[in-house]
Amino acid sequence: MSTIPARNFLPLVESPLITAPQPIDEYADLAVRLAATADGDAATVRSLLSLTHPDMADRVADVLDGRADLAPDALALLVAERPDLKGATGRLKAHLFPDDSGCHRFTRTVAALAYRPEAIDSDFLATERFTEAACAADPVALHGLLTPLLSAPSLAEPADAALGVLLTALRTTRPATSPLDLAADAARRRTRLTRIRTALVARREETLAELARHTAGLTLAASLWYDALTAAADTPEAAEEALRLAAGAASALSDGDGLDCDWPAVRARWQYVVAAAGNARSHPAVWDQAWAGAETTSDGSYWDPTQRALVAGHDLLVAHVRDRYSDHETPPTPSWCWAAEPSGRALIHLIADHLTGHEGHSPLPHFDDAMLISFIQGLAKNRRTRVPGALHIHGLIAAVKAARSKTHFLARPAAENLGVVIPTRNEAHRITTAEDGENALASKVAQLAWLLEARPDARAEILLVDEDTDGASARAAAQVLVNHPQIRLTVSSRTEPGISTKGGAVLWGLAQLFGAGHTTLAYTDMDLTYPLDQLGLHLAALDRPGVAAVIGSRRLPDSHGYYPPAGPPATARLYQQAVHELLDLDVSDPQAGFKVFSAHALGSALPRVTDRRLSFDTELLAVLRRAGHTVAEVGIAALHRYVEGQAGTPRDYDEMLASVHQQSVRLGHDLGSRPTPVWRRIQAAGSLGAAAAKPAPVDVTLSFPPT
Repeated sequence: MSTIPARNFLPLVESPLITAPQPIDEYADLAVRLAATADGDAATVRSLLSLTHPDMADRVADVLDGRADLAPDALALLVAERPDLKGATGRLKAHLFPDDSGCHRFTRTVAALAYRPEAIDSDFLATERFTEAACAADPVALHGLLTPLLSAPSLAEPADAALGVLLTALRTTRPATSPLDLAADAARRRTRLTRIRTALVARREETLAELARHTAGLTLAASLWYDALTAAADTPEAAEEALRLAAGAASALSDGDGLDCDWPAVRARWQYVVAAAGNARSHPAVWDQAWAGAETTSDGSYWDPTQRALVAGHDLLVAHVRDRYSDHETPPTPSWCWAAEPSGRALIHLIADHLTGHEGHSPLPHFDDAMLISFIQGLAKNRRTRVPGALHIHGLIAAVKAARSKTHFLARPAAENLGVVIPTRNEAHRITTAEDGENALASKVAQLAWLLEARPDARAEILLVDEDTDGASARAAAQVLVNHPQIRLTVSSRTEPGISTKGGAVLWGLAQLFGAGHTTLAYTDMDLTYPLDQLGLHLAALDRPGVAAVIGSRRLPDSHGYYPPAGPPATARLYQQAVHELLDLDVSDPQAGFKVFSAHALGSALPRVTDRRLSFDTELLAVLRRAGHTVAEVGIAALHRYVEGQAGTPRDYDEMLASVHQQSVRLGHDLGSRPTPVWRRIQAAGSLGAAAAKPAPVDVTLSFPPT
């Protein structure tokens, strides 16, 4: 006995009747049969009406016209598409007017309003007959037929106009409280909002261009303001107000008028636009020429706008170094050229501002920093640019990081109240403004001021903690005048036993700033290796859920400036891996002197940190990790030039590593439960240096957290 195979039926929308390029004659009878027997819902009727061959379409329509079982929405669709069908029109009229009143013309108009508003007879809408029929129609039936239309996100212009006339007619005899009235009003408000918001969005580029004329072409602050303005336009009335503000924004900025606006977020963002206009006036007047000169490549092709700002910045930095330092036998350090020296620092900030968005073009949204660093290095190489010490490369990468920092800083929703600790010991020579001094404190204030000035609602305090027994650094710092409305400079001299170490000074300073109510706390060194204008990078990472601490790392793939191309020396790599094994800290640069913390998390962690020496960083980070917080890292551009054989600040890494082991014991880490091959190798060798000098040192794989 044979088994009859199972049969699979295609949905009607996939039938050859629908999908075939031209209807096939033998399908005509099948189409008519389907029209007579298929479900009487709107989806089925729509599929059948999509048959376009004239003979087949007419036969199908005739069959559908004779069916008495079609649902009301299917009838309305059929009448809208074929208003000449008398049977369907009559049955739809009976549905709308159960008392046998009304008219066929009104019935066809309702069907067209529901499914083909472009076919509505607008002359009929203005007649008394339309008004009389509308008042006589069953409101429940009318609402049911128009439900698909009223549920649409937005109405086409003919549908909106016709619906308005229908509502006016209905309200001649009754209050506007029925479900139909409420749904129709909501649909029309959505439509009005959509149209005005569309006009608001369409005006964006025009408004940004108008504002850019007053901000030296810079568009980031204006773009963020326009985003806030668009977000506030959540009702038709608000959208109209937003459109009015957009049209008058450039005039208000030019005249120095405030923004007459009830939305706090929009008013706050407007202050950023005003600040951008003021800051643009203080920039050196060199950008326009560099931008024009960077339009084309050496072979005459055009630079992509997202790359052009990098090329213009490159050319400005090269010209600056050659003009200022061509007669120097020894090139200056990057920290001197781009941080301590005011004209170089101002040039870095000029370029960074334009990298955030010059005339709407910025490379930052399109490329990550690793790609931008690679582009900058390739640009310098391809142009065969010879600059002593590669100062132009250091400067342009620092400008990219500063631009990324400011972009994040401006976009943050909450105003910043930042506290920064800077420990000092025997560094009066860095602070002084004498010829052989770095003017380091004033330089750091200037870097931070550039970042803060973009947001007039931000505040910061710099707490300098002097570890000198004679207070020389504190006295030098007291001579630095800080006259900036957003920055407060506090100088403290701490020489008590147990405090006059770097770790003790930093921890004491963090506790003071935490007690002063700062929402975000940071510490860095007095030298100019770490630019404070890059703090926005840390803040962006700190905004991620669960992050309590952010390290400005010198060792990530998108870091630059501190180590040679081959990376950190073997001792530094071994130390980092040993810290990971002892404290379960999966970070690339635990000792970096550029860290930022959430005040809430730090307030709980500080009392548990007992190490006051140079190794205090690792215990602080480990305590935060043990409390369930995340420690993140961001790549920074250090203003530092690596010189082979040049020794930095003396560090006893073996003593520091011994302290890390003590921290591990205090925090209860069970070293016997996990492998510690690097730690054991260092112990066996007797020191970090001896372990690093072995012919076949242990393999060390650095794990870089996501940036």
